[in-house]
Amino acid sequence: MAGLKIGQLAKASGVRTDTVRYYEQLGLIYPEDHSEAGYRLYNKDSIRLVQFIRRAKDLGFKLGEVKTLLTLKASQTATCKDMLENTEKKLAEAKDTIRHLNKIHDALEELAKACPGGDMPLSECPILDYLYPKIFKQGG
Repeated sequence: MAGLKIGQLAKASGVRTDTVRYYEQLGLIYPEDHSEAGYRLYNKDSIRLVQFIRRAKDLGFKLGEVKTLLTLKASQTATCKDMLENTEKKLAEAKDTIRHLNKIHDALEELAKACPGGDMPLSECPILDYLYPKIFKQGG
């Protein structure tokens, strides 16, 4: 039975009402009915659906990818293999992101070690030199 207004759905799902509206615009969620006053009404399963979307996003899935997962969930022919393939693809992306973040971490760590800190003028800062390299050597 449809009966939750958008605000009730949002609160029960832990999101804002504009988030529910956005998910609806993207075709991720649909109201089950409308009240006499024209309010969108959702059923209790909609809470689980919004939570599914949030959890998938927490795992790094983009909303377009979430739509694919929801299509799989609704399919009569999809298999665990289909879901696993999507998950493994996201896992590979996460590993690439971790490698990239580790490179950033290492570079920042080296820059921090190279900086003497203290009261030296900023013009002598190796961090600034890295970010904004000098083109011409002074006195040359």
